[in-house]
Order: sequence, then structure tokens, then C-alpha cells
Amino acid sequence: MKLRKASISVMTIVVAIVAAACGGGTSGTTNPADQTGNLTIWLMNGSAPTSVIDSVNADFKAKYPKVTVNVEIQQWSDVGTKLDTAFAGSTPPDVMELGNTLVAKYAAAGALEDISGQKSSFDNSSTWLQSLTDSCTVTQKLYCVPYYAGSRAIIYRKDFFDAAGVQPPTSLDGLLTVGQKLMAAHSSDPNFSALYFPGKYWYGALPFVWDFGGDIATQSGGKWQGALDTSNSEQGLTTLATLVSSLSRADKTGDEAKQDAAFAQGHIAMIIANGWEVGVITDPKAGNPALKDKLGAFAIPSHTAGQTAPVFLGGSDLGIAARSPHKDLANAWVAMLTGNKHMAEMATVGGVIPNTTSMLNLGTGLNGIFYNAAKNSKFVPNSENWASVENAQVLPDMLVKIFTKQQGIPDATKAASDKITSILNGGS
Repeated sequence: MKLRKASISVMTIVVAIVAAACGGGTSGTTNPADQTGNLTIWLMNGSAPTSVIDSVNADFKAKYPKVTVNVEIQQWSDVGTKLDTAFAGSTPPDVMELGNTLVAKYAAAGALEDISGQKSSFDNSSTWLQSLTDSCTVTQKLYCVPYYAGSRAIIYRKDFFDAAGVQPPTSLDGLLTVGQKLMAAHSSDPNFSALYFPGKYWYGALPFVWDFGGDIATQSGGKWQGALDTSNSEQGLTTLATLVSSLSRADKTGDEAKQDAAFAQGHIAMIIANGWEVGVITDPKAGNPALKDKLGAFAIPSHTAGQTAPVFLGGSDLGIAARSPHKDLANAWVAMLTGNKHMAEMATVGGVIPNTTSMLNLGTGLNGIFYNAAKNSKFVPNSENWASVENAQVLPDMLVKIFTKQQGIPDATKAASDKITSILNGGS
């Protein structure tokens, strides 16, 4: 996801935290019914249905009747600036929802409480989704609790597949073969794409890199090293480049923002997409509701037949402010929201992927495909400087150069890896 550049420096946040470190602690009693205080919770717009949060707060009130919980809904468009300001001030929220690529920045600034010692107090902590667990873990310490995820899989037109006599493939070789048959079946349509893949779609490219054992960067001795120019990463990108050149007529310099709208127009057989894009495609006003019964989905296949490729999970985590005066209560509220009862509600009522592999069976219909895809996930380099890599457009620029043949894969990946190495280690 794109992240806003911090308007207040990390050093400013650190200084403010140290200066105000005297304010902390708990309510001073171990009896839940006697504990007092006010908790401020920041959740993002659309992250959880009101009914789920109301249920959490009702359960929390029953256990902590003298504690007041204020849930304040924030907008993604300005939350980075608001968090920077809140952490630099004296009264940050006690609990805040963080996009998973934001955690490292605030953990490094000392803004988040180290909750490593409380990990066992959270339900299903041993089966949290790997990608979200990785996002919460900075320098081997736990700074947040996984909240929910969004996964990617391949959405496809069942009627196109049936007409071409093909089935969802179980390997990358099979994906190319199926795609070629679809291209042949629609050869009279100059706008047809068997697999529509916009050139800047780096979220869609990562599964191919990871599937062959490659990565964006690796860390050793506290230093990062770009890894897109390793043989494994280049093998994945070579495979993807072949698919794009053979099967896609998407803009090789464009992004994926409008791929669901393009799919709805009827000239595409497959896209790598989020689960919520099914609803956009079939939306009665902006999409094509006639496709509702014609859509299917399958996990991105691996180059190893019968296996699936790792995917990047978008999603959110829940952090506790290092300067919260009620850390124990904040911890208890987070534990309640992410506990079995309310995680099940998030999955069945909210329609999002819960934070644990033990509940992925709650996905039904097409949702089930996206839930199951989340079992195999990886994360971007968990560095406080990752946002700068995104802001610099390193991955999209590399992909465009590869797909438009401005550069060969070795040159494009070497330039990207060098840039990533510099940025992650604090350069530019």
C-alpha cells in the first residue's frame, strides 16, 4: 500500500516519548470489576462492522464496568499524519489500528509497547497468519497483535474456461498453457487478455518472486541487502514476464487500480485480485451484475505442481501505545477483539480474513478461496524505511522497465536491488 510521508520525524517522536515517559502504569488493582480508566481506541473506517465493535465493548463492559471505552473511527487518507502528531504529543490513543507496513516505523520510534511477554495471553497466537505475525515482529520483539487480512487469488470467468475447454491450472506451466488456449479461443478480440496484468502491479508480482525462493531484500547483522537480483528472484520475474507478454494486453505502464472495472467490461478471463474485487466487478451500478454467476476463483499456482504461491497479505494490526496510562486494560481490550468469539464475527459478519489459520474454514463460496490462499503468505522487509521504498516507486518502476523491455531483467533487478539496499539502510 502507499504510505504518506511522515510530517514529523521519527526523532521528534522518540524525544517526545522519552520526555513523557513518567506517565504509565495501570489502574492499580487486579480486580477487573474495580479497575477504572478511559480507553481511547483508534480503528480505521471500514475495518469492522459496528455490530462487532459494539459486541466487543459490551463484553468488555461486563468485565470492566468502571472503564469507559471510546472508539474513534479514523480515515486512511490522513491517519499517518494523525498518528505522527499523536505519538509526538502527550496523549496518544491507548490502542490504534495500524496498516501492517506501518508497524516497523512506530516500533523503531519507541511509540509502541513491546508486548512480547503477553503473546500467550492472546487466543490463537501460535496460529496467527505468518505475514501479519512478521509485520508485528521487529528486532525479534512483538509490537502488535494481528487483526485481519486481505488476500489475493485469481478471479476467472467460468464461462470463458468452459468454452475453451480448460480447467483452473495447478501449476505456473499450466497457467501459461490455459492462458494460451484462452487467447486462441478469443483471437478475434484485439482487446482480450487471458491474464490481465498491469505493468506496475508489484503486489501481483511478489508471489512469483517468492515462489521461486527469491525475495525483495534480506537482513544480516542489522544491514539490509536487496535481493531482487538473485537468481531465484530473477527466475520468478522471468516466468511472470513470459505470462505478461503472452497473455496480457493491459497497460504495461499502468497500475491495478481499475482492473476490476476493466474485468467487468467482458474482455478479460483472469486477474490476480483481492477478494473484495468480486463485489466491485458485479456491482449493479458501477460493475456488471450479469457476471455474478460466471465468476470463479483459484489460488495463484506454484511452479511446483499441486502447490500454491505465497501471497502478500494486506491488512491491519493492533498496537498499544508505549505511553498509555492503562496498558493492561488496553491489552485486555485487544485480546477481547482478537479472541475467538469476535474474530469469528469479523470473518462471518465482516467478511474479512481473520488473524489465525485456525479460522480460515469460515470463508464460504468464493471467499473461501481467498481465505485459504492466506495460509501461505510472506511480508515485505519489515524495516522502518520500507515506506520510503514504496514512495520511491522502486518495484513498480522495475516491473515497467522489464515488461516494456526498456531493460533486461538482470539490469532492472540490479538497479532496483541497489536502490532498495540504500533506502532500507537509511540512504536515499
